[in-house]
Amino acid sequence: MKSVTFAVSKGGVGKSLITVNVGAALAERSNKVILVEGDPNRPLQTILGFDASQKSALTLDEVIRRDTEIEEALYPTNFDNLFLMPSGVSLQDYFEMDPIIFAKKLTSLKADFLLIDVPFPLGKAAFLSMGICEYFIPILTEDEFVLCVESAIDTIRLGKYLLKCVPLGFVLNRIKNPKKFNEDFVRDLEDLLEIPCITRIREHSEVSKSYGGVGSQKAFLAYKKLGKNEFTKRIDDVANFLANELPKPEKKDSVELLQRILKPT
Repeated sequence: MKSVTFAVSKGGVGKSLITVNVGAALAERSNKVILVEGDPNRPLQTILGFDASQKSALTLDEVIRRDTEIEEALYPTNFDNLFLMPSGVSLQDYFEMDPIIFAKKLTSLKADFLLIDVPFPLGKAAFLSMGICEYFIPILTEDEFVLCVESAIDTIRLGKYLLKCVPLGFVLNRIKNPKKFNEDFVRDLEDLLEIPCITRIREHSEVSKSYGGVGSQKAFLAYKKLGKNEFTKRIDDVANFLANELPKPEKKDSVELLQRILKPT
């Protein structure tokens, strides 16, 4: 199982939207994909049209509290091979429960891909997601670009050197001025971050609507509804990148690593 999280520098960069749409793209390629929702605002549930509260569904936080089988909180979506694990709390709240049990439960799952969605602000949530996952992908946007770059540098250091989570590359999302992000500019950015740019995704009004909440607009899965447009092609870039052979993971055991960092002897 390849475990991946998208690291973000600030709110509004589109990490939940990219997570769920990349998950759908991977699932379309006949991979079993599990999405773990770590954001208490439930963006993945909203986009996928799944309401755990209305369905009286067992959520991940209840699994940890009760110490039950984690598969009981795993639900199929309307997209073949794509599964959702809703959480009733923020990812960082698992530090107040038991982060080691949380890691053991998640790493016991059986799938081709595990994608963990992370809330903003980061803090302990990013620490836990990168501590569990083998790989991560920073997301940068044109808005507040300098802040994105500074945060990406810090996140890469934390993930790579402390948590042994491999930075695969970065995604430039919500690009409004493509001329600014030309080949030379992106090459310089790759040299600075020491990872490749996986893809550049332009700002797209229909994709923004997929979050829902605009008038009577309901949220929807852009990858499924919009067909083969520019956005879905760029999402395919990320999915194809992840589906290919990835670098060897730096950590052999996520649980052992977190135990060593969080509970040193």
